[in-house]
Amino acid sequence: MNRKIKHFINVLFLIVSCTSIYGQQPTALETLSKVEAYYKTIKNFDFDVEYKMYRGYTGNHLTESYKGTMYKNGNVLQVIILGSEVLQFPEAKIIINDKNKTISYSKLMQNGTQQTPVDISLFLKFYKESTTSFVGNTLIHEMILKNNTINMPYNRVIMYINKNTYALEKQVLFLTTKVPFNGEKGKKDDAARMEISFKQKPKQKPKPKPLKLKDYVLIGINNKISLSKAYSTYTLIDQTNL
Repeated sequence: MNRKIKHFINVLFLIVSCTSIYGQQPTALETLSKVEAYYKTIKNFDFDVEYKMYRGYTGNHLTESYKGTMYKNGNVLQVIILGSEVLQFPEAKIIINDKNKTISYSKLMQNGTQQTPVDISLFLKFYKESTTSFVGNTLIHEMILKNNTINMPYNRVIMYINKNTYALEKQVLFLTTKVPFNGEKGKKDDAARMEISFKQKPKQKPKPKPLKLKDYVLIGINNKISLSKAYSTYTLIDQTNL
């Protein structure tokens, strides 16, 4: 074959291959819609969650970190972090603090706030795609606010998503408001970012007892809230009307 023709065919093949690769690159909207569907349809999951706070939008100045767990059984989600247990039921959310012996009760409200780290409805509604890239089996979508005049906790987010399962691997949240950090000359406000990493736990036997709202609080006549017998010594904080 003529060398020039062979070279032309090779170049053409390269162009077609590259076009095919980039043509298959999903948008952030497509990916996050699949992430949302994944967490809504999956019946059970159990993974470790690690939170890291960094000073500045760039760099490795780690100021604090802490670990927790997230567990889903059916339509109930449990998050344990910093000595508190958050239980999200279809009809309500409660927060248990064993140290202070309190239980907070509130209705689930769609108020523009993120309910849990795997709740990405906030990002679908208020953010738009900035850049998209691949690293191995991980899709990386960087997103910015659609409207900068809206008061949101983060002005930019980066989502790391497994492209095979659409499970979240990591979120990087760039805080809109500056945060006070301790320094040599006292506290100083500075930009900050939060990284949340998710790691699936090894498969274990299911937890023996399904979580039920009535195990914690009781709803009586006129929707009056009271504590169950097991938590009768705790203080109830009813946030229904807040």
